[in-house]
Amino acid sequence: MRRSPSPALAITILALLLAACGGGNDPSDPASVAPASVAASELTEPSVEPEPSEAAEPSEAAEADPTVTLNGFAFSTGQLVVQAGTEVTFQNDDTAAHTVTEGTGGQAADDPIINAQVGPGAVTRFTFDEPGTYQITCLLHSTMNMTVVVEG
Repeated sequence: MRRSPSPALAITILALLLAACGGGNDPSDPASVAPASVAASELTEPSVEPEPSEAAEPSEAAEADPTVTLNGFAFSTGQLVVQAGTEVTFQNDDTAAHTVTEGTGGQAADDPIINAQVGPGAVTRFTFDEPGTYQITCLLHSTMNMTVVVEG
């Protein structure tokens, strides 16, 4: 005669499984933020498909020490126009880590001029010294893309 497991045992096993699946994703825990050296293919994409950043409005004119926010898995602008020598602040207002990397579609350019990991609530700054057009992407979220136009 075979004995079936008790309901208490089944509830205990279910509780242990749920606890094991739910831990380790605290964005304030430095161990849960992947280092910038980790390949994008090794990182987990967000569970909700983000809207493409290209839908963001381009900035109208260059501003002194502009700030680009990273929020909702998008850059706050699709295009930023600045003068050479302008320091741009990238502020991560998301609960997930991002990168600010020269490149496009989640892929870094060869020898990128910027490749910074920006944790939740963190800031990175970069001075664009050379005139040109720079594509900026997030290595962790390939739909996050923007353009910085640096005028001489």
